[in-house]
Amino acid sequence: MISLFIDTSSSDVSIAIVKDNIILGSINKSSIKEHSKHVANDIKTLLDNNSISPKEVNNIMVCVGPGSFTGIRIGVTIAKTYGYLVNNSLYPMSSLKELALSTKEKKEYIMSLISAKNNNYYNRIIITGHANYEDFGKDIVCASVSSTVITSVNICLSIDDKSLSYNDDNGLDIKILKKDEVTTKIINVMVSNLYELEKTYPKNIQIKEENNE
Repeated sequence: MISLFIDTSSSDVSIAIVKDNIILGSINKSSIKEHSKHVANDIKTLLDNNSISPKEVNNIMVCVGPGSFTGIRIGVTIAKTYGYLVNNSLYPMSSLKELALSTKEKKEYIMSLISAKNNNYYNRIIITGHANYEDFGKDIVCASVSSTVITSVNICLSIDDKSLSYNDDNGLDIKILKKDEVTTKIINVMVSNLYELEKTYPKNIQIKEENNE
């Protein structure tokens, strides 16, 4: 099974070729506002360097954000065009989950954050895993994270029930729908508190953050 990964959601371009869960090659470069000049050539370079023809690629994984609208559009357009021409399967992936999975640290509690242009936090926060500080139900680290997040979410919703959406089916997934001053301040305080928890329990919590232009 050969997969092509395309991520143009940030100021960097990241392309990778993976065969049977082994990375055959990757290209990561800073390409501010020039993604369209590099992606197609980078894909060709990786395929040629590994003697893989376009028709041998089984799956295309493309990052669909959150992130730069223009960058995401370029990546998705190239992935869809490529997939259509050679009849590949196309799969979207979240840049936040990609960011969490990319960590080399073996920590169970991973939180991904992406900063917006105005230095406030972006419109989505995902928290996954278990802190493993204590047994389930007795873990004060997990309880502290959950309490901090749920309290902040409830405050935002009590002020404006359309300020954000919240899902706890698989971890904690918060989508911030409004960027008004009050919601922004509440979320920023929440994130600041989570950073303090990370400092206190560095073996149990890791926050992954990525800046987008």
